[in-house]
Amino acid sequence: MGARNLQQQVISKSAGQASHVIYAVYENAANASGGPQVILFIGGHLSGVAPSGFISSFSTQFKGAHSTSPGSMGGSAACVNANANVTGQVALCAWADNDTFGVVASPTMSSAQLAAQMRVIRPQVEHPAK
Repeated sequence: MGARNLQQQVISKSAGQASHVIYAVYENAANASGGPQVILFIGGHLSGVAPSGFISSFSTQFKGAHSTSPGSMGGSAACVNANANVTGQVALCAWADNDTFGVVASPTMSSAQLAAQMRVIRPQVEHPAK
């Protein structure tokens, strides 16, 4: 899914607002439709921008993005079926709070399915710094 390249794009386009950016790709071979379920995660520390500003920028970049619940950890979130914005079919969801951001992408899920997974994944990938 070009995770390393996307990580570098996030860093370079953030104008210093994103730091400690990490990425991971997850695959679950067994899902209800019989095919693999693939999710790319990119996230990190966010500074100098309000959560709503980060999501507004995401929504401007990806036409058709709609607000969704960010889950129990709060902040702001939006999702989109980005096939009009990117080559191929891919769903994207992004969230931001007062000091973190995350983006999940999947070529095997709809934006509604990915939004539900984002709310499950987020507490597992977003941890307080020690």
